[in-house]
Amino acid sequence: MMEQRLFILLLFTGIVPCVLSVTRKYYLVQQGRSWTDARLYCQALHTDLAIIRNSDDMIELQNEAQAQNFRSAAWIGMYSDIYSWRWTSENQSVVNFRSWDEGEPNNRNGVQNCGAVTPWGWWDLVCTETRPFLCFDETKTVNDRYVYISNETDWFSARAYCKDNHTDLASPRDEKENLLLQELVPGVTWFGMFKNPWKWVDNTNFSNVSWMYGQPDNDYWNETCGYLDMFQAADAQCSYIMPFFCYSVTTSVSKRQILRMKIQSSQDLDDFAEIVVILEKLKQKLKDDGMEENIVVKWKVNPDGLIFHKETETL
Repeated sequence: MMEQRLFILLLFTGIVPCVLSVTRKYYLVQQGRSWTDARLYCQALHTDLAIIRNSDDMIELQNEAQAQNFRSAAWIGMYSDIYSWRWTSENQSVVNFRSWDEGEPNNRNGVQNCGAVTPWGWWDLVCTETRPFLCFDETKTVNDRYVYISNETDWFSARAYCKDNHTDLASPRDEKENLLLQELVPGVTWFGMFKNPWKWVDNTNFSNVSWMYGQPDNDYWNETCGYLDMFQAADAQCSYIMPFFCYSVTTSVSKRQILRMKIQSSQDLDDFAEIVVILEKLKQKLKDDGMEENIVVKWKVNPDGLIFHKETETL
């Protein structure tokens, strides 16, 4: 039987009926972890891996780095969703069907964010490449609604032309329409598919941080996690081990409670995945018992950086 261990934990709950101000506080953790493990750590002890919304946030993060005399690379809360393809028509997700050519999409060099239709299937390409393009015109009959333009241009200029002269770039709604498009094009041709791959961990589009020169490059074809180096962004494989920045949302609150609890567990409570699971179960329990939505529940970190301590048995 696995040994049962008794731990003492401190649970912090802040009751926030009215928020007076909201700011972000950043924490640099110089103990190296993979991007995924770093995120679990941040979610357990703070809010998440660092999100940077504006110049004030960047200054706060830089101050934290300078306070620890830190001048190296560190994970932040950005990642690449390389399959987040959308149609320009009504900005809809590409979910109903897919018709990629073999080996596509490959996101070569990490910058292939625009889609092309070919007689063999779809390709992902760099948006600045020059190609012919296919427009859609909703005012035309079914047989004439797709208009092939042989003049070669980049994806953005192609879309601008289609919007000015027709409706938009062509966006097939089903396999039947897609086959019609493939029959109309003699080669690689822009159509209405695109993606904004880089996201913050709250799923908003990545912004407000400049890329390092030559980045992102998807150098090993699977660099889908982001880090800061000299306060500029770059991509890397998520399995790399490096320090990381967490953040917490700091709010002005009207009431704060600290609860001291004992937990008996056979799990390894040094594993932050387990800590996250326990916290989520506690949140759900409080919610089931009628906890208001504006109550924030999080762990309190002890001065030694730990949450749990094994209780010393007394005779």
